[in-house]
Amino acid sequence: MAYLSLYRKYRPQTFAEILGQEHVSRTLANAIAEDRVAHAYLFTGPRGTGKTSTARILAKALNCEKGPTPEPCGKCVSCVAIAEGSSLDVFELDAASHSGVDETREILAGVPLATAGGRKKVYVIDEVHMLTQQSFNALLKTLEEPPPHVVFVLATTEAHKVLPTIVSRTQRFDFRRATTDDVEQLLGEIAKKESIDIEPDAISVIARHSEGSFRDAVASLEQLASLGDAVAVGDAERMLGERGEDALVQLFDAIAAGDLGALFSTLQLLVAQGVDVRRLTLSALHHARSLLLLRTAPDADVMLDVSDEDRSVIAVQAERFSPDGIVRVLDLLAKALTEMRNAPNHRLLLEVALVRAAAPDTDPTASGLLGRIERLERRIGIAGDEPAPQPTPKARVETPKTAPKTAPKTAPAPPASASSGSVGLGDLRDSWAVTLAELDKRSKRVAALLKPSRPLAFDGSTLRVEVQSAFHRDGMSDENNTRLMAESIHAALGIKPALIFVARGEDETEEPEVEPAVADIAEAQAVEETDAVELVKKGLGAEVVEERSST
Repeated sequence: MAYLSLYRKYRPQTFAEILGQEHVSRTLANAIAEDRVAHAYLFTGPRGTGKTSTARILAKALNCEKGPTPEPCGKCVSCVAIAEGSSLDVFELDAASHSGVDETREILAGVPLATAGGRKKVYVIDEVHMLTQQSFNALLKTLEEPPPHVVFVLATTEAHKVLPTIVSRTQRFDFRRATTDDVEQLLGEIAKKESIDIEPDAISVIARHSEGSFRDAVASLEQLASLGDAVAVGDAERMLGERGEDALVQLFDAIAAGDLGALFSTLQLLVAQGVDVRRLTLSALHHARSLLLLRTAPDADVMLDVSDEDRSVIAVQAERFSPDGIVRVLDLLAKALTEMRNAPNHRLLLEVALVRAAAPDTDPTASGLLGRIERLERRIGIAGDEPAPQPTPKARVETPKTAPKTAPKTAPAPPASASSGSVGLGDLRDSWAVTLAELDKRSKRVAALLKPSRPLAFDGSTLRVEVQSAFHRDGMSDENNTRLMAESIHAALGIKPALIFVARGEDETEEPEVEPAVADIAEAQAVEETDAVELVKKGLGAEVVEERSST
């Protein structure tokens, strides 16, 4: 018997087996039970979330010998034929490879004909957005006046490319990106049934790397199972490489910090893994959009197509950018993407865009000028309290201070080995994503307790951290967890403050930041005493061309 891939072997066969899409399966099951099945459906959503599998289950439900029924038996001649792909009443067309009008017309020519024994003829067109304009027109004519014995299911990952006239003649269902928990549940069940010896942490790595695609996750599990021995977490990390969203977070951390070395290192790692540069640019645009939404839109959660875990990380990172800064990054990436159409070296275009995003001084355009002006405004103090993206500072070693005895719910932590002088609350916030990344290397479990979190107050020796809930606060108060966090802060900034964890809403007042260092005071005084025009001239290398009276 020919070998059957795991993702095909464990494809859902009933509505109840479809994970993470209850809003779709429940609606379709009710429509079948109440005899209100539409003549055309549009299934849209990320790859590997069950669109074509749901289409086949719908076909079985309509043609089962015991139906129409929302619970097809899976054993009758019709159900078996549909599951095997040999049914004469179910037609599947992959528009990605068969988009021509002649092929579409050939398929649609059989629409008026009677069924081959079933109740309904079901036409499943995958990646329907790939059809040509002529093919869309041919399909539209059929959808306008479909025979009563025909049901169309159009599936796509890019619904915005489907003609509005087509969409308006269908019932649309949006398939959601799978949660990490759902993917881990599926992988655990498959590993048990297939006797695959794999560590739970390795399953977690696969689930996070799949980024919401069941099919990708199962394919990765199958590939790892081919190793033969017990699959460890290290095996999964080596085979799967850097996760796309994690790499984007690192890339934008480098932009926020103005760290060109980290920027090029991250980009080199991605290219070495075989990532297509143009697709990477598109992903970077998507990530920048997520940052902008979280920075400006109160209902951003509804508009983001990312997992809950990634949303927490991106929300923390968004605080390192101003809205103007994010828009500038979007402009640079969009320009690079446009220029890639006619340029042979895509990587160079992306590198130039990222360097200009991280260092406005290297950008001679008006956009770069605005970036430099924004930095000057922050220096003068007229740009509000938006956090400025700056390189992660290095701390000076000083005499340690003890934590205040009156601090509420102080978690045990090592004595501070470096303190205050050059590290303030703003520095801790700017480097928070780096700190969490360091913690993730030490313990993913502990890092999960700080998603989301933020530095709330710092007096030079004690850092107060806001976490999501009392559960997360109690978890981080564990001595071992606090030690790991202190080590991560030391790795990022060179200090080991005492730590206090408070749940969101417990501490509405933020303590003032420690007094600035003498050098910072001197700089602030110099700025106050310097004429604003002279400061702009110095910062931009500008000259006064003409002076005009304000009257």
